[in-house]
Amino acid sequence: MKAARIVSPRKFEIFDEKISDLPEGMVMVKLTHAALCGSDYPYFYNEFPSPSYPLPAGYPGHECCGVVLKSKSPFFDEGDRVMYYPPHLDGYKECHIAEPLRLQKLPDCEVPIKTLLLTQVVGCVSHAVFRIDRPYKKSVVIVGQGPIGLIFTALMKRHGASQVIALDLLDYRLEIAKKMGADFVINPAREDAHEKVKALTEGLMADIVIDAYGQKSEVINMCFELARHNGQVAFFGICLEEKPRLDFNTFFRKELRMIASVGPELKIDYPYALQMIVSGAIDVSPLVSHTMPFEKIQEAFELAISRKENVVKVVLEF
Repeated sequence: MKAARIVSPRKFEIFDEKISDLPEGMVMVKLTHAALCGSDYPYFYNEFPSPSYPLPAGYPGHECCGVVLKSKSPFFDEGDRVMYYPPHLDGYKECHIAEPLRLQKLPDCEVPIKTLLLTQVVGCVSHAVFRIDRPYKKSVVIVGQGPIGLIFTALMKRHGASQVIALDLLDYRLEIAKKMGADFVINPAREDAHEKVKALTEGLMADIVIDAYGQKSEVINMCFELARHNGQVAFFGICLEEKPRLDFNTFFRKELRMIASVGPELKIDYPYALQMIVSGAIDVSPLVSHTMPFEKIQEAFELAISRKENVVKVVLEF
């Protein structure tokens, strides 16, 4: 079966991987689709010590779905369509020996498989949403409108936020944010985000600020600035700095409340996410901007990190 691995900075290799025997109680899954996640990109473009290469086969893929090839589990039959949540983040390979607990059956429905594939990412965001203060009739700022931020935008609006204000440096993503439920959009490259949020909230600033970007201390500190006194700041985006320099005095003097969310809980968040997608309660189809053959994983990552062609999320087909 086909598999991919990172062999050096910014370089994938496709190779044939031997299929292991299927142990009792386990399920063999052949993937049909895998999606790129923003958390995967640093493993592609960062340079690690030479002994680290090649990275493990399939790493760091984790958004994938497929079909059961063989089953020695009473819970799954050959031909079942399933979401697969790889515990070792090795989703960029075609065949997997999976524990039943890491699988979720997909229903027979008219929702395209590329949309059902987003169950994983919707589940992760839902896990965070359940930990955040109830947004009903509150003003919410969401920093970053990549796939994660766009899902936050949709869920915050669905949960009754009076204002959803979306921030991003890319105008085409802000246009998608409007489709996902944003009431107002701000491009900080052209507008003073602090002054704009202040005006939109009649001087109070936001009740809830969600960091769906991470990456840098300056973004974290901007979230503190955009929050109102006694507001809440939620961090989902991964900060790439080992020891980010936080503006503690702003956090302290505003008496802010801060949470972080990595999640999710397989038995709660993923079933909820799948139900939301299948029922049409949330439409995540605008997020899939590109579909490419698995053999073009190199080009897929290059496209994703370049932000060209209005890319939002890339799905690979096996």
